[in-house]
Amino acid sequence: MTLQSGPFDPGAEGQDTHLVLENARGQLSLWPAWRAVPQGWSVLFGPASHEACAGRVGARRR
Repeated sequence: MTLQSGPFDPGAEGQDTHLVLENARGQLSLWPAWRAVPQGWSVLFGPASHEACAGRVGARRR
């Protein structure tokens, strides 16, 4: 068992484990909340559950 989730681990249900990031080109990234936001990206949504963040990214693709 590790103290931190892996970068793509959905985490425990109902926990705010992820962010949706956006860069200057409008690209989105599903990102673990415990990791630092990389330079050039900003938080668009979250922290929220993996499911909510994945839904936000998916909705943008449509």
